[in-house]
Parts: sequence; C-alpha cells; structure tokens
Amino acid sequence: MGGNGSYDKKLGGVPKKDRTHIETGYKVMGHKVLLQKGIEDQTKNILNANTSNSIYLIAKLNVDDTLTIFNVNINKGHWIGTEINLVFDSNGNIVPYNGKKTGSHSHKWIEQPDGNMGRKPVSNGENPHLPIPIEFSTLNSAIETFNKQKHKLKKK
Repeated sequence: MGGNGSYDKKLGGVPKKDRTHIETGYKVMGHKVLLQKGIEDQTKNILNANTSNSIYLIAKLNVDDTLTIFNVNINKGHWIGTEINLVFDSNGNIVPYNGKKTGSHSHKWIEQPDGNMGRKPVSNGENPHLPIPIEFSTLNSAIETFNKQKHKLKKK
C-alpha cells in the first residue's frame, strides 16, 4: 500500500517503510478501510498494493477521531486502475455524479511512460470526471452507512 514505484517484485509487496496508508481494523463488504499516513494530496490513493486485484477504501481522520471514507481504489494487478472520489452532502449522503468535481465521480489510471501510475490523460473537451461504474452502487451505499455510524479509529 504505497506510492509510485514502491511495489518490489523481489519482495512480492510494498516494504513497510514505503507504505502510505495504515490499516484501521475496519472492513466494509470485505474491503479494508485504510487511513492516510501523510499529506492528503500525496497519499489520497494507493498506487501500488501488496494484494493483486484488490479494492481499498481510503478514509480520513476527522477532528472528533471518527473515520470518513472518501475514496475507493480498485486495482488491476498490483497497480491502481480506477479511483472513485465520493462527495457527501451535509447529511452524509453521497452526492451523485454531475459531471464535475462537486459530485461523486471516478477516474481511470494507467501506467505512464516513466513507469509510474497516473490518471489517464483526457483529450480536448473530454471530461476528466467520469461516472462511477454501476457495479459499485452497493459498495457506495455501504460506505455511506459506515460513515454515518461515526466509527472511531481503533487504538492498537
């Protein structure tokens, strides 16, 4: 669970020192809820994962020590393939896709020429904010419920 270039084929995973997220001890529909370790813009996504074809739910820690899942990473192999950004209204309900960053949306990721993962570039006039694939509707509903339950970060 690390950034670009952190998956080590010889080790068969991401070394602990390179991991950008920590496990919270929670799962939603069998998918791990992870917490960012660093600056949000740098660790919003897990670009390299130990487990092939996994789905990770990325949470942030609120001021009241509760977790809010706001991002879903869907991996192709050990690398991110799709990112879902969830946007919530003041009642904790998911704001539906509206073609803009102000609504929940997704992005496709591809391997860049330098070997790092990056969002798939868009052509002139293309919208970089894509609809969320329909197969994630049930998971998104479960995330919405999880967030409303105000789970506290488990102490180890």
